[in-house]
Amino acid sequence: MMKKGAGMDTQVSTVAKLELEPRVEKEQHSDYQPEAIQLHRELEQRIETRTQELNQVRRRLQEEIRLHKDTSKRLLLVNRIVEKAHFAIIITDAEQTILYTNPAYTRLTGRLGSDVCGKKASINQSGRHDSDFYQHMWQTLNEDDYWEGEVWDRRADGSHFMKYLSIETVRDDHGDINHYFAIFTDLSDQKRTEQELERLTHYDPLTDLPNRILFRNRLGHEFNIATRHNSKTGLILLNIDRFTLINQAFGFDKGDQLLIEVAKRLKLCIRCTDLLARQEKRIERDADMMSRMGGDDFSFILSELREPEDAAVVARRLTDAFEKPFHVDGEEVYLSASMGISVFPDNACEEEELIQQSQAVLDRVKQEGKGGYRFYSDDQNRSSAERVRLETKLRKAMAGNEFMMYYQPKVDLKTGDLMGMEALLRWPQPGGGMIPPGDFIPLAEDTGLIRGLGEWIIRQAISDTQTINQQRDVPLKIAINLSVRQFRNPELVDTISGIIGDSGIDPALIEFEITESMLIEDVDEACQTMANLRELGVELAIDDFGTGYSSLAYLRHFPVKTLKIDQTFIRDLSQGENSESIINAIIGLGLGLGLSVVAEGIETEGQLEFLKNSGCHIGQGYRIARPMPLADLLKDYS
Repeated sequence: MMKKGAGMDTQVSTVAKLELEPRVEKEQHSDYQPEAIQLHRELEQRIETRTQELNQVRRRLQEEIRLHKDTSKRLLLVNRIVEKAHFAIIITDAEQTILYTNPAYTRLTGRLGSDVCGKKASINQSGRHDSDFYQHMWQTLNEDDYWEGEVWDRRADGSHFMKYLSIETVRDDHGDINHYFAIFTDLSDQKRTEQELERLTHYDPLTDLPNRILFRNRLGHEFNIATRHNSKTGLILLNIDRFTLINQAFGFDKGDQLLIEVAKRLKLCIRCTDLLARQEKRIERDADMMSRMGGDDFSFILSELREPEDAAVVARRLTDAFEKPFHVDGEEVYLSASMGISVFPDNACEEEELIQQSQAVLDRVKQEGKGGYRFYSDDQNRSSAERVRLETKLRKAMAGNEFMMYYQPKVDLKTGDLMGMEALLRWPQPGGGMIPPGDFIPLAEDTGLIRGLGEWIIRQAISDTQTINQQRDVPLKIAINLSVRQFRNPELVDTISGIIGDSGIDPALIEFEITESMLIEDVDEACQTMANLRELGVELAIDDFGTGYSSLAYLRHFPVKTLKIDQTFIRDLSQGENSESIINAIIGLGLGLGLSVVAEGIETEGQLEFLKNSGCHIGQGYRIARPMPLADLLKDYS
């Protein structure tokens, strides 16, 4: 049996041991606790960082999914729009092989997309454009990555239609072309509408004759042509006598039918180059071919008359047209007509004045009993005596050296640099003002005075050119007009050769302008004269190009270096696309033949910009500079 004291000591010792063991264990592990805690914390940090990264990835995936859905919606919308678009869309590869067409392409061309995909885009070519057209189109497209314009196309059934086409290039990141994207629309309805508007604007709906708007445009054009070609323009105003009785007897409907028959018969009395016009009001006559205000007035423009009396030949034919009866409502009706005639430039130099003169003499015929024709009377117009006095005055002016030269600058349309000038004759008067060239140049031609006057012009223009070039680093070229009689004068070449020798000028600085009409009567002789002039070292230009009748087959044989676009085409630029097409054609022709192209009569900024963009080389006109005396030219350009 254990002793009581010993048992207690053992028990105490055991308890003490038990109390001490945990303390020792704690002391043994206390050295490792900070490292474990650090590892635990780092693990928790990595888990938190990874969780954040995963959350970011999740959010990005969610955003990409959303964007993908939005892109899919937009692509679906774009696809629906493209599929339903009224304009045709074509996509090709870099070799112009069709990859895609929309339904509008099928509607416009009649060709299924499945039939054309894999084929060349040229499958629709109409054959109406030459290789130069397509060469220029692709050159522009490859240089500018864009081209647009009107193009003839062919449908699947073989019919042709005009379309407005725009093509764009699609390039990769390296700048290489990998696709072409084209859009086009059918212009057929638009063209028909334009033609209908043109007809409604410029033609009388009853007789289908030109109206007063077209008449006025043509009359002004004929004035310019007559001035340049030293010819005359005749104007006849015709009124049907007592036509009011026809309307009273048969009614206005039958009267209109009779006017249609009259118009048809009158058309047969004029040359195709003359214009017949129906007036709306005789007093306000300003139509181009014909106008109607329920009246019975007609107008005739007689182009390029040699003598005023030539208009009487037409007037007699018009009178004869009324000798046979007309038929109205089954009855025969005899009519007569009264006519008044005036001539440009003999009677007037302004359109309105010429019209008023014809109207005045027409009224006189009516007052004297109706029927027949009469020219504008001497007491209302410049008489023959005035013509004689003008000739005398012209001779005195030549003897007294009363004429002076004006010069109109010609500039490079790309750079704006002054390239040359055109010599223009002026006749100043002691009391101020000047006699228009249209008044005395035809008289000088008729009397033969143009030979002496023309020689003076050449000599003075060359002398003035030498004067201004002495003050310039870059010499200017002088352009001098030759009249018909000058050009046909056998002594012309010798005269010019002598003037060049006397002046010492470089002949390459001289350019003689010759109108188309001067070349047509005897082409072979004209070619020989031009060749003789070129041997002198001078240059030649065809003036008023586009208004004459010279054959293009001869043009490439003419030793000319310049084509000069007639200013009537420049002035008509704002009236439609016809003048633009003519100008572009002349420029293209000139470029193709290696010729310089000059545009005259530039008066507006729009005309100037169009000509610049069309590739015209040189321009002149009031927008650039007005004709000026030598002193002003020296002041402004030396």
